[in-house]
Amino acid sequence: MRILITGGTGFIGKMLCSSFKAKGYDVCVLTRNARKAKLCLPLKDIHFIENLKDIKSDEHIDVVVNLAGATIAKRWTTAYKKTIINSRKDLTQALIEKLSTLKHKPALFINGSAIGYYGPQGDDVLSEDSPSVQSFSHELCATWEQEALKAKTLGMRLCLLRTGVVLGEGGGVLAQMRLPFLMGVGGPIGNGKQWMSWIHMVDMVRLVHFCIEHPELEGPLNATSPNPVTNQVFAQTLAKTLHRPAFCKMPAWVMRLLYGQMAHELLLTGQRVVPTKLTQHGFSFIYPSLEMALLAICR
Repeated sequence: MRILITGGTGFIGKMLCSSFKAKGYDVCVLTRNARKAKLCLPLKDIHFIENLKDIKSDEHIDVVVNLAGATIAKRWTTAYKKTIINSRKDLTQALIEKLSTLKHKPALFINGSAIGYYGPQGDDVLSEDSPSVQSFSHELCATWEQEALKAKTLGMRLCLLRTGVVLGEGGGVLAQMRLPFLMGVGGPIGNGKQWMSWIHMVDMVRLVHFCIEHPELEGPLNATSPNPVTNQVFAQTLAKTLHRPAFCKMPAWVMRLLYGQMAHELLLTGQRVVPTKLTQHGFSFIYPSLEMALLAICR
């Protein structure tokens, strides 16, 4: 099986590339800088390309995994909002246009997205069929998903991964939270009542393989654990795992001052999301509970 992946040097992408190689797949990474990518992904027999023009019309690609996009973890100015959207929309558009020229079209197109698609909805439990609330997070995810839907017109099966907070070693939210907690100054953000829908990296990688191996699976998929928690519970569980206190709250006004709208939508509000379609199709989580996940990572 040959897989083309964008965003292969990112937090999730690196783990996916390793897992693909472990399965014996042929992996091709589309990257802006092949030299840097090779240093970031020192795996044998991975192909790196810097331009879609390098893909010949007679090349055979079985699966495309499209994850690339500018980081959302910074202040959202008007200009940067356009950068976030265009980085995803433009690449996806160019990628699908290139795939349309291939003699052998990929069977599966897996596209990134996020639970921000639903917008902030308080304590409501959200499945893939739940309605969305207008917000920039929704606009971003909806625009990206809409562009990816064009893959279906080429006869490809499409899976849209609405991903929650991914927990793993060496990156992601834990890389930013761990030090304050180890120093004894960690705690909830704001009132701590906002929901955090999370997933362990191991399960994140496994569900991508699950999509590849189950041709009946398509459409939006909530890539989250079946047990979301509030930010306060998350802080308490992380503190317990690290044997540290969790009483230093980060005031909401400080987060708004530092990060503006990004803080409001991603840090001070959240979504209570459950993976309804995955569980209905028989996917089982190795780390269904937060305590299990954090213990596995922090050890």
